Amino acid sequence: MNTKKVNIIYQYSHLEDYIHDLYQSMNISVSTQINKYLIAERLDIHLYLIDGASEAVHFDNKYYIFINRHANTKQKWQDFGHELCHVLRHEGHQRFMCPAFRELQEWQADNFMYHFCIPTFMLTEVLLPQDQYDAVCLIADTFNVEYGFAEERLKRYQAKLLSGGLAIG
Repeated sequence: MNTKKVNIIYQYSHLEDYIHDLYQSMNISVSTQINKYLIAERLDIHLYLIDGASEAVHFDNKYYIFINRHANTKQKWQDFGHELCHVLRHEGHQRFMCPAFRELQEWQADNFMYHFCIPTFMLTEVLLPQDQYDAVCLIADTFNVEYGFAEERLKRYQAKLLSGGLAIG
């Protein structure tokens, strides 16, 4: 029988490329190096834990991310990813935006959060078990995110693979 090796090439989106380049600019290449305080420092963002809701603020030419101190460690990381999108990719104050534009920014920040907290270039290096539950648990542990968050990220990753996010060479 004649067999041929198949190479699968994942096609990165613009956002995935952006996040890859961002991590590379901070010299972060593996999940064990991910740390919100280190990332904030390297991006010159002031990070504080507060009693209120998480938010990002641009004031006096400085960027601030405020994270709810009462959230669990995994939720704090996820919130950081969401708020980081506002710092890096958005302009303006949401209180003065029309609701549709504010909703768009929140959707973009959520999408960014999934890709930033579990970067594709790191996810592709994880040898995922066949069992979906085990795969989600491994992702959650590897990237220090909540189970539901890891489950959603895996669904998005698999959907992209199935919808043409890969090429066979």
